[in-house]
Amino acid sequence: MGSNVSSVHDVPSSVENKNGLVVEIESRRQWRSVFDSMKVSNKLLVIDFTAAWCGPCKAMEPRVKEIVYRFPEAVFARVDVDRLMDVAGTYRANTLPAFVFLKRGEEIDRVVGAKPDELVYKIEKHRV
Repeated sequence: MGSNVSSVHDVPSSVENKNGLVVEIESRRQWRSVFDSMKVSNKLLVIDFTAAWCGPCKAMEPRVKEIVYRFPEAVFARVDVDRLMDVAGTYRANTLPAFVFLKRGEEIDRVVGAKPDELVYKIEKHRV
């Protein structure tokens, strides 16, 4: 875990991303806290579904870090599918990596697979 990863306890209640922060979701309670705060926000929430055993997920990590810094107006959350199977199941994160885009609590788009250019395109499309 690098300096750009934080637990939700370190994130202000407004879930701001001013310095390339990725919220590492560690429990259902933390997920609910982030999800509930984003339901009342117009900000884009990008959920990065990943797993320790996922080679393509590991290959995407450096690109995801760059993308996080490039789009501080979006909120990025990382969910380990083995730790939070119910959250992964809710969003049908069966193929990894999976990036699910939410606004006001509703899924608006997704990227499945290690596709950094598509990820950037969709963030640009939905960030406003």
